[in-house]
Amino acid sequence: MRLGPLEFISPPLVEGPKILFYIPVPETLPFAMDKGWPVTITVATTWFVMFLFFSLFHFGMKNLQIVPGKLQIILEGMYNILDSIVNQTLGKWKKKYLPYIGTLLSFILVANIICFFPIPGFSVENGVLHIAPLFRTPTADINTTLGLALVTTVAFLAASGSPINYFKGLIEPTPLVLPINLVGEFAKPINIAMRLFGNMFAGMVIMGLLYWALPAVVPGALSLYFELFAGVVQSFVFTMLTMVYIQGSLGDREPEFD
Repeated sequence: MRLGPLEFISPPLVEGPKILFYIPVPETLPFAMDKGWPVTITVATTWFVMFLFFSLFHFGMKNLQIVPGKLQIILEGMYNILDSIVNQTLGKWKKKYLPYIGTLLSFILVANIICFFPIPGFSVENGVLHIAPLFRTPTADINTTLGLALVTTVAFLAASGSPINYFKGLIEPTPLVLPINLVGEFAKPINIAMRLFGNMFAGMVIMGLLYWALPAVVPGALSLYFELFAGVVQSFVFTMLTMVYIQGSLGDREPEFD
């Protein structure tokens, strides 16, 4: 098969994540289209990030040694950093929330910066070889950030201990503040979801414009800021707000475990 000229496709600007393929399912199932369930590039990138973490921890923890090797040292260093971050905010509750907070921070961090690494994707259309970025930042999709925000909402609602404690807190110090407190509670997931989505999507659009305007020049310094530095910062912002919300729900209660 003879291929035509190469064609480089710049990162998408404002269009939504493209559909890569469909999973054949009956049309009667929820969200099914004519061809089945659509799998977008956001979903595929998320699957890749999950596979990356599974492989890292499966092989990294498969054969732990008293004298650690290089990979074990890296993993232990990651754990110590996460342990310190969670301990500074949640204190005695660290043991309970470290698995969730550590997973949340690790996933968002990798999802935010995955497009910083030049991983090309190849496709052939009408005899022309197209080269485009293989992945798309999952957190630049509002579906991903809303999903993460909803999980965090469940976490800080569960941290209140019981529905009675939660609703009791909404009417303190007087029932007159109930409407204001309800607005504040609804604003929490919307705040963290839109903050993360807005920053990551804006960075993707800016970099797309730069690649479109300067196709022959790689804006390395700006890429370092918008795709790497901003991604790291926003992952910490989302995680810190999550811990603040959880701590607010916990109040002065002491953990029941040792």
